[in-house]
Amino acid sequence: MTHDSGPYHATCTTVTSLVDICTTLLGDRELAIATIARGGAWVNRERVRALSAVLLPSMQVTVHTPPAHARPCHIDETAILYHDRWLIAINKPAGTYVDSTPWDEDNQLRNALAALWHRQHGEHLKLHPAHRLDRDTTGVLLFSHHPHANPAIQRIFVYHRAHKRYICHVHGHVTWSEQICHSGHGRSERGRFRVYPLAQVGEALPNGDSIKEMQTRYTRLALQEDGTSMLLAEPLSGRTHQIRLHCAMLGHPIVGDTSYGHADDVVRQHRLHAWSLALPHPIHETPLTLTAPLPDWCPVHLAERVASATIHHDDLDNI
Repeated sequence: MTHDSGPYHATCTTVTSLVDICTTLLGDRELAIATIARGGAWVNRERVRALSAVLLPSMQVTVHTPPAHARPCHIDETAILYHDRWLIAINKPAGTYVDSTPWDEDNQLRNALAALWHRQHGEHLKLHPAHRLDRDTTGVLLFSHHPHANPAIQRIFVYHRAHKRYICHVHGHVTWSEQICHSGHGRSERGRFRVYPLAQVGEALPNGDSIKEMQTRYTRLALQEDGTSMLLAEPLSGRTHQIRLHCAMLGHPIVGDTSYGHADDVVRQHRLHAWSLALPHPIHETPLTLTAPLPDWCPVHLAERVASATIHHDDLDNI
């Protein structure tokens, strides 16, 4: 169940219960109970799920309700791309969150995968995402589920030993065969991520952070009859929304990306697919390459072209 707006805020003026103040904020007791049960109620910036929790004067309450795009997170055994005693990888579906959100602690892929594994094998996995994918990005998503693998897999990503390849469907016909996009990255004054000039890398931002370097290699895969293009993207750094930001910077925003591209795009989910992830195994260093099936929006004839594309290891090593 979604709500039209939010989040909602209140400061307690008397002793009250969480369910009562949420009912006041939302105007519906059943909605308040469902919201608290999902984990959408926060008291003094901490999530609280007890309906009868007693709140004291001056306590700050924030209630988050699901946005219109929220939907149940379901996966089945066909989503599992790889598993061993340390790792498990899935083909992430569009419209799903890797981890909990402010409005829902349970409806996310980590929980969905753990529940699926328990149903199939009777084993409780404690999953740790090795990386993140945006809500609408599809493709290879890797988890570790063994305490010996968790720190090792994190080091692999921190030191750029994981090589990622994405398929992008972008607006416009690109005129180049290959392009390296190099810029700064950080949040704007309003909190959104944006591109900064490369010369500003290292400068301070209003939020106390600094502008970071980001670099992405693009290879043209195909020009489509509808005036769009298919690209292979290889991020040479690991910044949030990096590929989407650089596509927009190049003048070819990703189809469906209403945040950094066309706000009136008729496609409502951005077309970005994590096609391949190559990395050394965190336990025994054996090379491991994980690939996800191409999405429906990717032309079938592109599969061979994508498979023949190469990773430029020299550039990755220089970041």
